[in-house]
Amino acid sequence: MEKQNEKNLLNIIKIVPILVLILFSISTTYLMVHYNDKQLQKEIKELKNDFINLQKEVIHKEVNKIHAMINYEYKYLKNRISKTDILNNIESMQYDQNGYIFIIDYQGNFLINISKSFMETNQLDLKDKNGFMITKEIIKIAKDGEGYISYLGLEGTHRNQSKKISFVKGFDSWNWAIGYGFHPSDIEPKILKRKLELQALNGEKIKNILIINTFLTLIFILFFMLFSKSIKNRFNTYKKELQRTEAKNREKDEIIFHQSKMATIGELLNIISHQWRQPLAQINSLTLDMYIDQKQNKLSDEGLKKSITDIEKTTKYLSNTIDDFSNFFIQDRDKKEFSPQEAIQECISILSPSLKDIDVQIKGINDISIYGYVTLYQQVILTIIINSLDAFFVQNIEDPKIVITIDKKEERSYITILDNAKGIDEKNIDKIFDLYFSTKESQKVTGLGLYIAKQIIQKSMNGTIKAKNLDDGVAFIIEV
Repeated sequence: MEKQNEKNLLNIIKIVPILVLILFSISTTYLMVHYNDKQLQKEIKELKNDFINLQKEVIHKEVNKIHAMINYEYKYLKNRISKTDILNNIESMQYDQNGYIFIIDYQGNFLINISKSFMETNQLDLKDKNGFMITKEIIKIAKDGEGYISYLGLEGTHRNQSKKISFVKGFDSWNWAIGYGFHPSDIEPKILKRKLELQALNGEKIKNILIINTFLTLIFILFFMLFSKSIKNRFNTYKKELQRTEAKNREKDEIIFHQSKMATIGELLNIISHQWRQPLAQINSLTLDMYIDQKQNKLSDEGLKKSITDIEKTTKYLSNTIDDFSNFFIQDRDKKEFSPQEAIQECISILSPSLKDIDVQIKGINDISIYGYVTLYQQVILTIIINSLDAFFVQNIEDPKIVITIDKKEERSYITILDNAKGIDEKNIDKIFDLYFSTKESQKVTGLGLYIAKQIIQKSMNGTIKAKNLDDGVAFIIEV
């Protein structure tokens, strides 16, 4: 399973960057093409507006020119030239190929128009297809001064039903509206020609973009393939190095664990040696009494039987002590379910001689089965309690107390072991689980107990262990 996961990871490293690169290349190409297309549409729109604005300037100048000519002739030549002569002169003038001049009096009569039929009758009510009153609006603008007007061309005119733009200026001395108009459709060929030129240029740009993007994509694909191969080689090298390091760490952990185990055995042997002294002394005393009674002919059958019974009870107690000690150090081969409360009671039983002057309270609020290694779990419990015993002795606590609370929360076991041994220096509270760290001054102390306890709870039992100071002691909380 692990090898398959590694293979999948290497394939991801190899394939994903290439796929991301291809998607990025496609997206970039699309965005650039889309941007160029928008720019093309913008340029075409601006081109059309530029043509129209240019033509509007042309008709504006033409009207001003005609207006200036009429004004001059009105002021200086009115006695030598008639209105008819002026109109004939205007009609004979050459104008821009896309425009033409017209003149209407304020009564609605066309004096000059490209369509002669409009000059035959009054056109005051002239309107386009949309109902726009053309003549009246032209006269209104002329009376106000000057301005542009837009409407649809009429039948019989230069452009039938196409949009027309005119510039109008009034000549109030004769009540004339002078106008010059053009049809934007007349400049469509120029716009179309320029549009085709821009489209050709845009097509060339897109072609170049596609070529460059394809070339860069291939280069980057090659780079990523070489890069992923390099990563694979580095990964395999790192994996081998990691395996060697893990093997060394496992060997180191086994040595440390063995050292911790031996240290705990030493502690327990010391406790058991004290535990055996009184029973052995009692056996020695019984046998001596029997020997003296026998020498003095005072040994009765009843007295012999009682002494043998007392010796049997004492040896049984010693045998049970050996069994407890032996069972504790038989390493579990398999995980199994066990009761934390029962496991803790066995620990208390082993340590009972050392706990006879200590108030030990076990509060079994909620017991829940734990799945794991019971002897490893008990080693953690013993380590914490033995540390409390050492602290009681160092701090010379008058009324030592250990309170063990067994509880559960959301299918997790919580064990709290607290004492009243004045706690741990705050500067050391975060270091007590470190390897070879100890607050004890004895040279025999290894500094392994709590480190191994943490390794057992975290790695072997998938739990956590932490310590915190209380008002008069320290509490260890084990969650499994």
